[in-house]
Order: sequence, then C-alpha cells, then structure tokens
Amino acid sequence: MNYFVMKQTFFFLFLTFGITLSFAQKNVTYDIENRINIIEQQYIESWKKIKKIDGFRIQIITFSGVNSRTLIETTAEQFKQYFPNVSYTITYFEPNFRLRVGNYGTKLAAYKALRSIAPLFPGAFVVKDQIDFKNY
Repeated sequence: MNYFVMKQTFFFLFLTFGITLSFAQKNVTYDIENRINIIEQQYIESWKKIKKIDGFRIQIITFSGVNSRTLIETTAEQFKQYFPNVSYTITYFEPNFRLRVGNYGTKLAAYKALRSIAPLFPGAFVVKDQIDFKNY
C-alpha cells in the first residue's frame, strides 16, 4: 500500500473518531444523593457560627497605671488618622491596656503591614492572637 494512502486513511479515521467523541460528551448528568445536600448545608452553617480564628495582629503599645485608658484611646485615634482602613482593638488585662491592630491570617502578611506601621509607631511588633473571622 502506498504511504500517502495510509496517511490519508489514518487521518480520516482519526478525524472521524474525534468528531464522534466530541458529540458523545455533550450530555453529562450527575447523580447526587439527597444526603450530600444536607451535609453541604450543615457545613455552611457551621462556618457561619465561627467568630474568631488563630491569626496575627500588630501590637502598637501597652499602657498601665493612671490615665492609661485615655492614653490608649488617644493613640488609637492617632493610628486611625494614619491608617483609616485598618481595624483596631483595645483590650484590658489587669493592669494593662493593649492596642492591637489588623486581622492577618499569616505572619508574612502581618510583617508586611508592620513595615508601613513601624516608622510611625516604632515600638510596634507582631503578636499571635485570635482574629475576627468575618474581617479576615
């Protein structure tokens, strides 16, 4: 048999087979059990209940003693003027008030933010904390 004829025959068979496969794949159906939808809904509902997750924040400053609450609130207002889009939290663990900012899921993200905060607040450092899940 001639090489040219074999090549044409092979090409014709390959083309016919490819067209047949492309038509055969158009109607795909999935058979999903009802229980899978229930489990999926339970999974979604359980994640809605989570408020805090492990993460990182940047601690700006800690005060204790007389007028410490006023000093922390003043520092928080100063921070908000420089960084209006970054959330902050003031916590009190006797005898200290702490100002922590941000909600960072990774230490790398926290250190990246620290690079812009540290020039204005030199004592700032990254701490491991429970962060808000919704704002992350």
